[in-house]
Amino acid sequence: MSLNSKSTRLLALAGAAVIAIGGVVSYLTTDADKETPAQEIKAESADNTAGETTNEAETGETVVAENAKTEEAAAEVATAAGGDQAAEPVKNEDGTVVEPGNPVVAVVDGKDITRVDVYRYIKAMPQNLQQLPAATIYPLALEQVVNMRLVQNKAEAANLAESEEVKKELVMAKQQIIRNLYLEEQVDKKISEGNLKKAYKELTSKIPDVKQRRASHILLENEEKAKEVIQKLNDGADFAKLAAEMSTGPTGPKGGDLGFFAKEEMVPEFASAAFEMKKGAVSKTPVKTQFGYHVIKVTDVRDQPKPTFAEVRPSLEAEERRKILDGLVQKWRKNAKIEQFDINGKPVKSEKAKN
Repeated sequence: MSLNSKSTRLLALAGAAVIAIGGVVSYLTTDADKETPAQEIKAESADNTAGETTNEAETGETVVAENAKTEEAAAEVATAAGGDQAAEPVKNEDGTVVEPGNPVVAVVDGKDITRVDVYRYIKAMPQNLQQLPAATIYPLALEQVVNMRLVQNKAEAANLAESEEVKKELVMAKQQIIRNLYLEEQVDKKISEGNLKKAYKELTSKIPDVKQRRASHILLENEEKAKEVIQKLNDGADFAKLAAEMSTGPTGPKGGDLGFFAKEEMVPEFASAAFEMKKGAVSKTPVKTQFGYHVIKVTDVRDQPKPTFAEVRPSLEAEERRKILDGLVQKWRKNAKIEQFDINGKPVKSEKAKN
């Protein structure tokens, strides 16, 4: 499937979801998925603690990488939308020159759609779609905004704005917006960089120190071939070249490199051999596992790095906000008089305000 066809399907789903939840007006101007090489020899059951630690670090790295990509894409789209970053004409990667401003980019039955309308739609999309180049995502997003303008025009022509159902929905939406803004303001007053760094310190203190090895290997079908490889290495052959030529494993073309791994992440036979070797050492005898016979070279030794503050900050902040919000609600409940009734309207209990 091509990138454009796949993107079109994703955008169509995103557009349908927006329409389904009544989000069309937000985007229209008012008329006013690492393949780890080590998997080929990973243990089926690894220590949970070590696994969780590795996942935290990997998650942190992924968050940082995704945030960086999203910010870069958002900046490109903002420029294309004629935002603050488009003080001068900008040439996109496809050679298109985007001039400053907010021009009309489509007209649907006399109703204008501006470039910023499309930009607003893109900004509300999932991050993985926002990461697409502006030259790819813009025309696809424009099609969706045109479709939404069509629906908006039809809805306006139906004179639903004054219906009782719409009025009720607007009241509920307004109440929800007010609640959300109030909660956000209250939480913002209490959250601090100091609390986040304290949470980070607590998190990293609970992550155990884990020894890691980085190794390359040459996987062979039988012991005889493995011994031949060891002899060639002893005679001065290059490990990476032999791996590319003779290894039956998927890491062969990469010189047999397995990357860094903890002892618990490998099958016992391989792990025992690798963690008994020093940096630069090559196994003197073949190591047999369920996958075949391995010739191992340890290329590096380290303690597993703990995630940086920047990597885990988003998750720490989310958890801190949740705790603050829970605390605020509990405090407000204590200071309020609350009466509750059963399904038949009979009193079941009351919570008296504490002064």
